[in-house]
Amino acid sequence: MNMIYKSVILSGLACLLLSGCNSFLDEYSQDEKVPATVKDYEEILYGEAYFKNDHLPYEYVEILSDDVTAMYNAANTSGEDTRQEVYGYYAWKDNPEVTPRGGLKNDLAWEQLYHQILSANVVLEKIADIEGKESDKARLEGEAHAIRAFAYFLLVNLYADPYTTPEEASKVPGVPINTHTYGEDINFPRASLAEVYSVIVSDLEAGMQAFAKDDAPKNIFRWNQAALATIGSRIFLYMHDWDKAKEYADLALSKNAYLRDLNAKNAEDPDHATSFISKDNREINYSFGFYLPKPLSSGHLYYFKPSDELLALYEEGDLRYFNNAGNYITAKRVRVGGSFWKPVYAYFTSVNKNGMTDDTFVYGYAIRSAEAYLNRAEALAMKGDRSGALVDLNALRAARFSKGSAALPAPSSDDEMIRMVRDERRRELCFEMQRWFDLRRWGKPELTHEYITDGDADTREIFTLPAGSPKYTLPIPQAVLNSDASLGKN
Repeated sequence: MNMIYKSVILSGLACLLLSGCNSFLDEYSQDEKVPATVKDYEEILYGEAYFKNDHLPYEYVEILSDDVTAMYNAANTSGEDTRQEVYGYYAWKDNPEVTPRGGLKNDLAWEQLYHQILSANVVLEKIADIEGKESDKARLEGEAHAIRAFAYFLLVNLYADPYTTPEEASKVPGVPINTHTYGEDINFPRASLAEVYSVIVSDLEAGMQAFAKDDAPKNIFRWNQAALATIGSRIFLYMHDWDKAKEYADLALSKNAYLRDLNAKNAEDPDHATSFISKDNREINYSFGFYLPKPLSSGHLYYFKPSDELLALYEEGDLRYFNNAGNYITAKRVRVGGSFWKPVYAYFTSVNKNGMTDDTFVYGYAIRSAEAYLNRAEALAMKGDRSGALVDLNALRAARFSKGSAALPAPSSDDEMIRMVRDERRRELCFEMQRWFDLRRWGKPELTHEYITDGDADTREIFTLPAGSPKYTLPIPQAVLNSDASLGKN
């Protein structure tokens, strides 16, 4: 941030802004000022409540899913075993924060998401009094609502059971709702899942209304109406409200329906050097977060790679991945043995759809128009509109397959249509931290993971997550329970 704030925690800043704490104000030097303008509050929000070039605190959800498997790269004899810090998640342990050596890899998602919520509360509490153009204030208000909605949405999908029906959701523990704008030594009780989703939807609607008054060009590094509408369609999918999911997907696509044609990308960049999620991809509505999670980095002796089950879903002509090459996943050929005359090679797959900011000029993750197509296709499939769902799937596939090989045939049943949508969603959104949440809301199927141990690719542990397991809901972080045992264990 350009302005200097010397508070060590945001609650101190909130105290200065909102409660007129004289003792706290005394700690500020004369060249510092109380924020008053839209620009001042934008700097607070962007500095405190945005995931920028930061590791996302919930990136372990990739390791929980069936899209990864353990890998031993005998050709790489150096590098740390980065799997250790997420072993508890991969093995679906009772306390996944505990590492194999008995240490603790703290789950920081709860803390960081509530920090974002508090930041948004600060801005929204003062929005009427902030100095600036009405359209700029509207944009700031929209961003704060979007940040808070997405934070609560992530919290309940990490630490609460999936939403099924309104009646059941009213009985299921959710997460605490914090409406405060200052730090206070009190405990917040868990609201019901229905109550938390009510807050999420309220913020979604308020954010959309605010963004409608904003006349500035879209900035993909800030929340905006197209991005929030896409998340809105995702929220209503999770709530099984197919009509609302379609409505928000329609709105998102009315703002940006562009899909990057991988045929054109390959022609421009035959070596696949540029990541799919990059500044050249106009289907991005909002860019955030640092990529790559260390356990998925193939530059180590042990790491996690795309699972065989996922790779098998890609068909001939699919430019995302097929035959060891693709724009999302690719494979590097490495010599692993043999003689000079008869060398033995192996292929080691890794994810390359995301990249680092220095290479891509965007952050590593994105909310993009492809998801809006998939969300609408799923909503239509669940409503029994097979033809409508197929149109959306084939529109997406036309931008992802080599010419002439994209179109799916008409399904013979509603169940087949739903399966087709789910498979396409898995292929398209892999390694964008959605698969685990999809598995939860689609019925919690049984999963199996293999873990290579003892420096030997042939020595493996087998872990099974039973169908319907309560471990599809993560335990509340231990540090949080230590400070507030009244929250109870999941």
